[in-house]
Amino acid sequence: MEKKSQYKTKLQKFVRVCQYGVIGSLEKFFSWYGCLVATHPIAAILVCISVTIAGGLGLLRFYEEGDAASMVIPRHSVFRKNIDWLDENFPREIRVHSVVYTADNVLTPGVIQTIYNQRKKLEELTNGEKTFQDFCIQVPVLKLPAGGLTACKRGKAGQTTISWDGWEEDDWVPFWEAGQNNTKINQKDAKVNKNDTNVNENETKIEQNETKDDHTETQERKKREVDEERSEGIFAPLLKLSDFLLSDPADINIDMLEGFSDQFYPDLYCGCVEATETTCFEQNIIELWGDQGSYNEVSDRKIASLTEATILDTINNKNISQIFMKDFNFKELLGDVKYNDKGEIIGARAVEMKFFTTVNVTDVKIHGTATRGEKIDVESYQFEGLMVSLLQERSWFPSGVSSFVNIQRQFFDSFVGQTFKDADKLVGGYILVFIYVNLMLSKLNCVEQRFCLSVVGILSVAMGMILGYGICSMFGLFYSAAHTVIPFLLLGIGIDNIFVITQTFNTIESSSTPATLAVRFGQTMKHAGVAVSVTTFTDVIAFFVGANTLLPGLQSFCVYAAVAIFCIYALQVTHFVAWFSLDQRRQSAKRDGCICCFTHKNFKSFEFSNRSFLNKLFAYIGVLLTKRVVQCVVMLMTAAFLVFGMWGTLSLTQEYLPEWLLPPESEVAKWFEMKNTHYPFGGEPGFIMIKQIDIAKEFDKFDEMVEKLRSPEQRWNINKVQPWHPGFRDYVNKFKNTNDSFEVLISNETYFRDKLTQFLFSPKGAIFQPNFFFSEPIKCGEPAPDVLLQAIPYSHKRFNSSTVWIPAMREVQRIVEETPFSNYSFPIALTYINWETDAIVGVELLRNVGIALICIFFTTLITLGSWRGSIFVMM
Repeated sequence: MEKKSQYKTKLQKFVRVCQYGVIGSLEKFFSWYGCLVATHPIAAILVCISVTIAGGLGLLRFYEEGDAASMVIPRHSVFRKNIDWLDENFPREIRVHSVVYTADNVLTPGVIQTIYNQRKKLEELTNGEKTFQDFCIQVPVLKLPAGGLTACKRGKAGQTTISWDGWEEDDWVPFWEAGQNNTKINQKDAKVNKNDTNVNENETKIEQNETKDDHTETQERKKREVDEERSEGIFAPLLKLSDFLLSDPADINIDMLEGFSDQFYPDLYCGCVEATETTCFEQNIIELWGDQGSYNEVSDRKIASLTEATILDTINNKNISQIFMKDFNFKELLGDVKYNDKGEIIGARAVEMKFFTTVNVTDVKIHGTATRGEKIDVESYQFEGLMVSLLQERSWFPSGVSSFVNIQRQFFDSFVGQTFKDADKLVGGYILVFIYVNLMLSKLNCVEQRFCLSVVGILSVAMGMILGYGICSMFGLFYSAAHTVIPFLLLGIGIDNIFVITQTFNTIESSSTPATLAVRFGQTMKHAGVAVSVTTFTDVIAFFVGANTLLPGLQSFCVYAAVAIFCIYALQVTHFVAWFSLDQRRQSAKRDGCICCFTHKNFKSFEFSNRSFLNKLFAYIGVLLTKRVVQCVVMLMTAAFLVFGMWGTLSLTQEYLPEWLLPPESEVAKWFEMKNTHYPFGGEPGFIMIKQIDIAKEFDKFDEMVEKLRSPEQRWNINKVQPWHPGFRDYVNKFKNTNDSFEVLISNETYFRDKLTQFLFSPKGAIFQPNFFFSEPIKCGEPAPDVLLQAIPYSHKRFNSSTVWIPAMREVQRIVEETPFSNYSFPIALTYINWETDAIVGVELLRNVGIALICIFFTTLITLGSWRGSIFVMM
């Protein structure tokens, strides 16, 4: 017990020594410094102004960060490295845009016509000589080219393998359907002549007196020969093409087109692919009333004659895009859908239009990006601005119809420009604080009012902000939307220091013996300097502990705040004290507080102006706190607040959504609100990126990975997976001309490359072509180049909290990591930026709070020299 008591005594002595050493050193320094500043106030003011200007030059490097990933994803994290690698080697060329239309019921003629009219205006939009068609993603329409077969010519000499010039559709008649006596096969015609029985120039003539049985047998043999030639001979392409051309257009489906892609590949089919009409890719309900791949006079009449009944019939029974000539589930574009008892749609409160544009990556590489935070060329950036203006023009909308626009550049535009977005509120706050400071510092008479000193106090805070921001910008720290709260934080902390200095001076003036002005300011700063130093150091330490975070945005925020707080502190103990000494000289000379050149010769301070209502109030509170009942009430309230705070901390959930940083009044913020309100069921899409591998040798690993993603264990997590390899396998097996297995066939590299190209240009495989990144552009009819990167799309189910979506992301990452590809593979999704942030915050939250409390505790322990006092401060 004695040893323990002795140990405590030694520890307390050590703390006391530290306290006396730190406090004593600070008191000596500020006593000297206060005298120095009060003796040479003009020099101190000039030095402060010069330092502020010099440091403020760092603002020339000031920039706002608009890229969400750069703000919240650690620079050295695996996820950030993956994003940076993709941006560097395979920059995103596709820009996604969306407009959500809302009404009591969007499935009415008025709403559909409004969407159609706005879509037509978008088609007419121009930027210089370029139109919407030049910026949008062009995809083929699933129909024969406008010029028919003659438009499909291609080849080295401009011709297909077989010349098609002499062939007309009417010539395609099976010859055995003609007369039975004579047959003649010619390379141009297949005609029947009852008087001629020549099959070809080398065929033996059939005698006319042949018996009926012999004649029948001969005819059957001839028909079998033609069947063989039809399937294998040089006429095979012609006869198969005749079946396709003579089909009813309504009967031509994607399976028939897929057969066409095999039978007439490469020349004729690739010629058709190159000649096929293209149109802008979009997902829009008005596609249901397009006309053979375009919006024209026919679609104008269809839209104009719509009724509610025909709209509902079409959306329920005819989900076929008349723009792309293929099936599409347009019901997915509807929000807040209403159904009848039969499960049929009878209304919806929202409908979404999606369209896609491209970025000129080459121009970005040469001339740089048009805006910070995303890679986009100048022309595309300007055109998106025109789209924003066009789609936000709603003055002509029918009553009750609204739209919410999200052009991709709007998201980053809303982040950038946040520096001065609250400038009006900041100015208003500074005016209110100025009035408060003036009332607290001044007395109600002409001489002892401190109007100018109040201005200087506010100015010192502003100068500290400029100096702090300049230093941070000089070292390359970015500014973001989250930083806009810092000026208000600095205003409160900075003004508090002013009150401490002035109140200490007034207390010393009223209680000490008269001394010179410099000595009085030395005594003032001996006490006030230590007080403001302790509070400033604790604030700075807390923020620098916060800067230890992995989140770049929070790290930058904490450094900005810590540096600015210290700059304000340095300026207030110098710049403000210098002006304070000058103001005190003014009062001693009885000069007016506002008009300093005017002297009040017979000035006497009124008694009521010397009263301090706050002093009386706190004196009364101090007396109350000495009473036992009040002390018990205070302790009970403290315990209740402590318990409530701990409960709240333990119940804290971490979630981050970038739209929370958007101005609530912005268009894109309202779009997010509408999407969350009307489309609560949509899952989050992503891609599994696989770097260059030997696809043929590792084909089974695709199956392994996809099976895991589709397993029952992942039903809570994965909504759907859209791999390309099952379709490729089916395509090869469907059209192979041998009994060899799929695995044997693709083991031949030449065969694999040829078939991969053929598949990616087929009607069912073309949808996967954007998911491949080749060493050079892929060309129809030529072997596929090396695949440098491939993407497999997937999507999560809809989640409501970070307790679900973080494990969901980790599960996908685990499955991809466990798949033994020979090269690196990783999952990527835009929403993973938010989910990774939540995961980091969840780990750092309690850690950083704990570190900050420990640092502040030891800081106060050293300055106060009391364990009990430090604990009370922490509480």
